Amino acid sequence: MKLSGIKRYLQGQVIANEGDASNEAMYIVLQGSVGAFKNYQMLHETQTMRYEAGGFFGEMCLFLGQNRDVAIVALTDTVVLEVTRANSHELFVTQPEITFMLCKGLCQKLDSVASSYRTLHAETKKENSLSGLVLSGDSPIFPEEHGNYILPIDNSASDYLFADVVKCPMCGAPFKNISVLESKLVQESKDDDMRIRYRDVEPMYYEVVTCPSCLYSAISDLFKDIEVTKRMVDALGDVMAPHRGVLEIKEGAARDTFTVFAGYYLAILSAPVCFYEHQRITARLWRNLSRIYDDCSDERMQTYALRQSLDEYLYSYSHFDIGGKNLQQLCYVIGELHYQLGEYEEARRFFYAAFTNKEGSPVIKRQAEGRLDQAKEKIKETEEAGSA
Repeated sequence: MKLSGIKRYLQGQVIANEGDASNEAMYIVLQGSVGAFKNYQMLHETQTMRYEAGGFFGEMCLFLGQNRDVAIVALTDTVVLEVTRANSHELFVTQPEITFMLCKGLCQKLDSVASSYRTLHAETKKENSLSGLVLSGDSPIFPEEHGNYILPIDNSASDYLFADVVKCPMCGAPFKNISVLESKLVQESKDDDMRIRYRDVEPMYYEVVTCPSCLYSAISDLFKDIEVTKRMVDALGDVMAPHRGVLEIKEGAARDTFTVFAGYYLAILSAPVCFYEHQRITARLWRNLSRIYDDCSDERMQTYALRQSLDEYLYSYSHFDIGGKNLQQLCYVIGELHYQLGEYEEARRFFYAAFTNKEGSPVIKRQAEGRLDQAKEKIKETEEAGSA
């Protein structure tokens, strides 16, 4: 109790706020109990955890500098030890028993996550085997709910497409590929989420390039734009080993629906190995996948892909230095993803950020203003429905 950082809270006091980027502290409960809440004192408030004396939370904030993803509230009169970077040395040096307890607790959390993953993996493998979705002995390339689809792919649309031979920068193997003639595209409409609809062809079906030999996959404008190292090739080989020789990636004019979906998921696997700040890339891949699932009228997988995309965009927003027009566009995209997922309060916040960005585009500003009004209406409708 002589350590610096001892703090006392009365029942109902907020110890840490959800979304706080400045509070990079971990807390150890010495007396009393605290609760972790999503949307605290808001619509859909949910208590996710309860910590009694001896429990701790916020280690990701202290050690990794992550934003706090829940609000922490004292459920009783509580005493906590706030561990910051400033006083952590004092704790670790003078309190070896507490330090050991923390290390043990962190290992227990890691073991719990690993155990949950192993259980989920086994269940997914079993269920996918029953549904015919297992593509290799150990892991399917597609998520559990991915189904069988037929996309309206017309590889003979010569007015908008051209075929060429591409050399894989990873393994050096040549293969046939179809690319989109962007200068020939005819725009017909634009959705609220900024998806552009084109006449006779959907560029997203050709956006990802996949090597049939080593399965390296990436968005077309990044496929060759990469400095390949031996470590990268070895790491990619390990990632793709369960799928090589099992996935049938079709080249050129034989490109089909399976190749489109497999290409996107292989690109999601490739990105962390091949690209710096890969979350920006995987966010875009998941977002386009959500649109393709929408084309297939699969609402469940569309929602799944939207959630994955939002998580990656939020990571980019929190961890990368983004400014000006790019920040405005990112805020608009995050707002739109929240809106599509029915999270209108968060959508309103990000649409407002895009609208008030002084360095941004006037076009996106107008779009954000319109979506901001729509989000406010949705919030109002939700509140009225709740009170009724």
